Amino acid sequence: MSDPYLVLGLSGPHLVELARDAGQLARWDALPLAFTVLGIDRIDGSEPSSSTLDSSAVGAILARRTSRARFLIVAGPQRDHPYNLARRVASLGHLSRGRSGVLFGVTDAYAPPGPDGAEAWGGAGLGGGAPLNPATALDAARAVRALEQSWPYDSIVGDRETGILVQSDRIVHVDHDGAYSIAGPLNAPEPPTGASVIGWLETTPDTVIPAEPPIDLTIGADGSVRGTPADGVVLRPAAGQSLTHALNEAERLLAEGRTPVAPGGSLRAALGLAVPAPPANRRAAFPVPAPHPSL
Repeated sequence: MSDPYLVLGLSGPHLVELARDAGQLARWDALPLAFTVLGIDRIDGSEPSSSTLDSSAVGAILARRTSRARFLIVAGPQRDHPYNLARRVASLGHLSRGRSGVLFGVTDAYAPPGPDGAEAWGGAGLGGGAPLNPATALDAARAVRALEQSWPYDSIVGDRETGILVQSDRIVHVDHDGAYSIAGPLNAPEPPTGASVIGWLETTPDTVIPAEPPIDLTIGADGSVRGTPADGVVLRPAAGQSLTHALNEAERLLAEGRTPVAPGGSLRAALGLAVPAPPANRRAAFPVPAPHPSL
């Protein structure tokens, strides 16, 4: 049996260092890691750090400044409505050319609290909300996957002869009715590499869920990574350790036998995960487009 591949879990202060230090960024981009979790302390039950960056915002920065490193942003239902989160996840998939995905947890250490019984999303003060628990977080993950698949990438045809840019009848409603009710569709197409990888973070016994779609992989409380053809392990620097220390330790573990995963390419391909097929028989959001040859 081969040694597990290596995943790096970075906390808020590490993200600040990574975003502002070009040398460290280049070093990280070249490491043969399977992927990096950006801001894992946000959803693992840790106390908030004195400095951090929003996971999806720093993901967008890193996607543009790197060409090889793969990463998961972190998210939970506490702050973000799934529709807004799905737009960010899909956008990152385009920016990173498939090198990104999202890791779900239940709570967000930096999010405002919501009213009792409506802590999820209700903390934004925009009305609504749902109970903050694993079931709500899993429902958000399902909504993100459904929304990202509501606009197939290959429906964008750009046919000059007919003037049809998009086969709009292939854009579908998601009709998601769970903790969140969403008709859809998303207003951004699926990334060309397929739906983004969705992970789940286990922190306590009550956050252990069945390994089923839309969850592609699970990070256990012990740091193990499950759900991919090979197993992985997460390297988590201790509180107060610098980004330099984290990268040094990653290089040491890789040199000592952790299975390297060549940098570059999509996260799905690197982990050996199949592209999920979209659900069948969903209702079209738009009629069949009529040709416009004059265009």
